[in-house]
Amino acid sequence: MERLLVVGLGNPIYGDDGFGSCLAQFLSSTNPFVLDGNAHGIGVLGNLADYDVLIFVDVDARLPPGAVAVERIEGSLTVAETRLVDAHRTPPSLLVGYLRAMGRNPKAYLIAVGPKRVEPLSPPSEEVLNASHIVLSELRAKLAEFGYELKIDGDVKKGVEECFRRVLRA
Repeated sequence: MERLLVVGLGNPIYGDDGFGSCLAQFLSSTNPFVLDGNAHGIGVLGNLADYDVLIFVDVDARLPPGAVAVERIEGSLTVAETRLVDAHRTPPSLLVGYLRAMGRNPKAYLIAVGPKRVEPLSPPSEEVLNASHIVLSELRAKLAEFGYELKIDGDVKKGVEECFRRVLRA
């Protein structure tokens, strides 16, 4: 069986941007192959190097609010892209590009949700929260392709909302 890792990305302080991180926090308690990458950006790279398959969950501003898309990440790395790196906002494609530059060649996928709001200290939008079940369905399907099963303990939407409440309360 191929080694697989699901990585949730984003910063819950910025509303919908934190969806991937909060979903990963919820799922990681029952699924050892799920990692909360939060907004660690390039800092998460060391955690990815030993995997054959990477599935990222993140927002994509090109999508309408609450829309879900699944795509294969080809990942490339150019000198120009390395100059654009924000240590905390590194897109999955650039992370995969770095891995490929390091001689790794994982199969990589993105399950993306369109955000409605990404302002500082804003709560998640209903559109993104309501997309939780669609994201789970897509994630289950992708995991099944590689022989993995997702275990869920509780209501995903409530779990994601609780993550945002913890962060925004602090």
